[in-house]
Amino acid sequence: MKNSQSQSLILWRQVGGVAVLQGAITLCWLLYRLYLPQLLAGFGFAGFDRAIAIIEDALAVAIEPAAGWLSDSQRRWMGTRLPLIVAGTILSSVLFIAIPAIFIFGNSISSLRWILPAVLVAWALAMALFRSPAVSLLGDYAMTKQLPQAMSLLVFVGGLAGAIRPVAGDFILSLGPAFTFTIGSLVLLAAVAVLRAVNPDAAVPKSPLDLGISERVSIWALGLIAATGASVAWGTRALLERILPVVLETQIAGANVKLLMLGVGILMAFAALPAGIIAVRAGNQRVLLGGLLATAVLLLVMALTQGVLVGAIVLAAIFSYSLVANGTIPFALSLVPPQRGGFGVGVYFGGFSLAMSLYSVVFGEPLAIPVVKVAILGAIAFLAAAGCVAAGDRIQSQPPVTNS
Repeated sequence: MKNSQSQSLILWRQVGGVAVLQGAITLCWLLYRLYLPQLLAGFGFAGFDRAIAIIEDALAVAIEPAAGWLSDSQRRWMGTRLPLIVAGTILSSVLFIAIPAIFIFGNSISSLRWILPAVLVAWALAMALFRSPAVSLLGDYAMTKQLPQAMSLLVFVGGLAGAIRPVAGDFILSLGPAFTFTIGSLVLLAAVAVLRAVNPDAAVPKSPLDLGISERVSIWALGLIAATGASVAWGTRALLERILPVVLETQIAGANVKLLMLGVGILMAFAALPAGIIAVRAGNQRVLLGGLLATAVLLLVMALTQGVLVGAIVLAAIFSYSLVANGTIPFALSLVPPQRGGFGVGVYFGGFSLAMSLYSVVFGEPLAIPVVKVAILGAIAFLAAAGCVAAGDRIQSQPPVTNS
């Protein structure tokens, strides 16, 4: 059963446990994406990495909400989400180690040629099994108003883990798949062990109103959550994959883009902390809406501006995007009953995965598309997300349905 801790509005030890797991998830995906082309080429599937990524994202559209729904049911029956999280983590760790083993020993057996792509997809699905249940734990660990501040720790840790990619890619590849994937697997297991050690079934006390809200989920709210996830995914990919690297390379003379992108990643991670505080004080929906609008405008300005102002515009975009990164999961949790937090988070991640898959399909060669066109599409995506947030605010203003 849950142990309520009334002395704090945020259970920081528990939030820290989820943040450590989030960092491990980010690290494993980083390692996987770095090695994916090499692994597939070694089995005669050169150039299939984009197709594999599209398949993984497409399957996650269904897996993420289903896993969230299952974790909600498990929490209702057993009082905890942990079994699904632990099972998914162990399965992911086993498959993560199996990937280099198949790569090393299976290449000589022609009949096993298709095993590697199948295991790669299976690993991605196993990772999708526990992400939504784990992140939805934030709904237990913080009062609704404090959720952006709790989320800022996840964004901070995940951001630091992901920031190393631009400069560490060659070094990681030099380690070889066996050593690298073993380390990633052990990190994932250690992270879930940390989560287990911090009393993951603890919860802040809920108000009588929250406890009496019906478990029925609004289809309209789910649609807004999914659309927000999809829009933010599309805009994020445009910003981080195309706009920022090109702007830094073309507008800053003699720039080392890899080092600058490392700096951008670190700044985004640290910017999440004050962004969370601002969202708590001013209200998450208001701050999230402002962040989405500002990021949309700054995307266009970055693509069109030249000269000394570029640095200031990039810094402004980093902070505005931090407001978005902090606020989306709390927004999703706010639109579903507390008992359905896992499903709400899963629908958000499902929408996010759908957009990532569609982006890869629509833009077969993203680097060949003019920067201004990408900026326009990214801005439209962030504006669409802002519309979803505004509509979600109207839903929240309606009185909740309570159980009689």
